[in-house]
Amino acid sequence: MELVNCPSCSASLDINSSDEFVKCKYCGSTIRIQKRNVNSDGSTTIADNATGMVIGTVRVPFGYQVQGMLVPSTSSYAYPFGVSASAYNEKGSAVSYFIGEAYSDRSKCPMLSGMYSQGLEQISRTHYKNFMDVRQYVDSYAAIYANGAKATRLNFVEERPMPLYEPFDQAGALENYKRRVEFEKQRSGNAGMTRDIGYYLDGICRVYDMTANDLDFRFAVTTVIAAWKYQIAGMGSGFGDLGSTLFGNSPLGRLFGGNSQKPQPSQTGTFNDMPANSVIEWGSDGLFTLQCFPQEFELAFKGVYTDFCSTFRLDDGIREKLYNMQSQILQDVARHTQQRLDQMNQQFRSWQQIHATQQAAFDSYNRSWWARTNSADAARRSAYQSRMEAEDRISDMRSEGNRGVNTYVRPDGTEVEVSVAYDRAYTNYSGDTLVSNSAFEPGGDWTEMNKK
Repeated sequence: MELVNCPSCSASLDINSSDEFVKCKYCGSTIRIQKRNVNSDGSTTIADNATGMVIGTVRVPFGYQVQGMLVPSTSSYAYPFGVSASAYNEKGSAVSYFIGEAYSDRSKCPMLSGMYSQGLEQISRTHYKNFMDVRQYVDSYAAIYANGAKATRLNFVEERPMPLYEPFDQAGALENYKRRVEFEKQRSGNAGMTRDIGYYLDGICRVYDMTANDLDFRFAVTTVIAAWKYQIAGMGSGFGDLGSTLFGNSPLGRLFGGNSQKPQPSQTGTFNDMPANSVIEWGSDGLFTLQCFPQEFELAFKGVYTDFCSTFRLDDGIREKLYNMQSQILQDVARHTQQRLDQMNQQFRSWQQIHATQQAAFDSYNRSWWARTNSADAARRSAYQSRMEAEDRISDMRSEGNRGVNTYVRPDGTEVEVSVAYDRAYTNYSGDTLVSNSAFEPGGDWTEMNKK
């Protein structure tokens, strides 16, 4: 026997599993029993409409139908495929679950926005978005939801505690999240490469009024946002800046450097008030919504919405599939990274060869230039010396003419002046001078001197 409430007066109904109809003994309403897949623990199995794959289980009140859907096109590393589940009744009340989203805020870490990281995004399925706290995130989702529903009005009503059987244990959830972060560090091989500088975790439920297609609805959104803030260890100004410094705007500079993003301003004192070269990995594990007519909201909030948020569980097969796909993404990232490193090493070796060739050509040109320069300088010095000697000789000849003498050069290079009245001059080992107007050989140790 299953205990449920009458949809008309909310009184308890006693229903046998074989009953097709039951009559309420309080208000007299006759209710048709809708069969559903109820497990031994009272939960209902949710399966994908297209494939029949089991998505999870949930407990919902009598009168609610459940359905699920897998969305392969919605993918990230944390959630390689999308999952949604919903429960609805004939009164227009609907509760939905959407698998979480994961983002990376790298607005303060331009060194992770170079050519390599841009190519890696498609493989790692990383989605970039500046960090939002839980209220900003829920408000953003509500606005997107209203826009999709072509709503003409969306007003925030109030914030409530999360609709759970037990109060939300924020401290316990934060400790679990930290353990998950440590596990992912070890799993991805990044342990020790980052320095933790903060964690964030908060969960809320916010309620809105919405008008769509001239109908008024009340709309609730519940989620938990968790974030991990870290700084890349040992990287001061970043490899991108280093590459730009070493290689400038050359192809290698663009290879090793990056297309640095301009850091986004953040409000001082908030979680996204980040130091340089820090990153925030953030997202939600899942998001729950309730949409119903305003008059049905309180009953649905306390009933089906609280039941759904408290009891929904993803199937172990879905969790295993998510884990296996994450592992495959990590392998793809590792393979791409190694290929990229090999490519960079090859490009660096090619650059070294090009540099060596350019250096050899420069050295050859430099040696030729110096040889041409030295030769030209020697020729100029020789010409200058010859000109100066000629000018000196002319000057000497003028001086000799003015004084009536000729200059003769002894064998040892010394000079002696002789009157122009004589046309021959001789010298001996003692340095004596003998002059004559006729050619004769004085003999002995006399040697004729040449006129300068």
